[in-house]
Amino acid sequence: MCINFIDYDKAFDSVDIRTLWKLLRQCGVPEKIFNFIRNSYDGLQCKVVHGGQLTDAFQVRTRDRQGCLLSPFLFLLVVDWIMKTSISGERHGIQWTTQNQLDDLDFTDDLALLSHTHEQMQIKTVSLTAVSASLGLKIHKGKTKVLKFKTKNSNPITLDGKTLEDVKHSLHTREASSMNNEVQMQM
Repeated sequence: MCINFIDYDKAFDSVDIRTLWKLLRQCGVPEKIFNFIRNSYDGLQCKVVHGGQLTDAFQVRTRDRQGCLLSPFLFLLVVDWIMKTSISGERHGIQWTTQNQLDDLDFTDDLALLSHTHEQMQIKTVSLTAVSASLGLKIHKGKTKVLKFKTKNSNPITLDGKTLEDVKHSLHTREASSMNNEVQMQM
C-alpha cells in the first residue's frame, strides 16, 4: 500500500478566484448566497491603524482569504472537485468495503492519496498535480512525503522529475510515539 501525503504551497491564497466562482455555480449555490460570497471577496478594501492614525483604504489582493471563516469551506469545495476530476473513472484506492474503494483522505489542505501499488500512486500523483495546477494550486515537493507498506516496487514516486521523499513512518505516527516516550520517561 502507498500513501502520498500531499502538501500544497500556500493553499488557501493560491486558488484562482474566477475558477472558484465557476465551481460555486456548478455546485448549484443559490444566486443570493453566491452574490453574498462573491461580494465579500471582490473589491474588498481595508484600513488599518498605524502610528495612532487610520490609513487610507487599500485593496486586499489575496485570492481565497485564509483568515475568512468561509475560506476552509470554499477550499474544501475546490479539493473535492480536484479529487473527483483527477480520479475520474480511475479507481486506484484501497478496498474499503466489498463495493467501495477509498482513494484519499482530506482535511482542509492536507491530502493523503491512497493506492495499493507504486504504479497507481505515480499515476494519481501526476493527475492530481495537473488538475491542481489548473486551479492555481502548486504542490510543495519538499513537504510532500510518500509512505509505502509492503509494496513490491521500491522505486521512488516522482513529481515533475523530482523524487518525493519516502518516509518509513508517518509524521503523525512519529509524533504519537514521541509523546508516548515522553509520558513513559515522566513516569
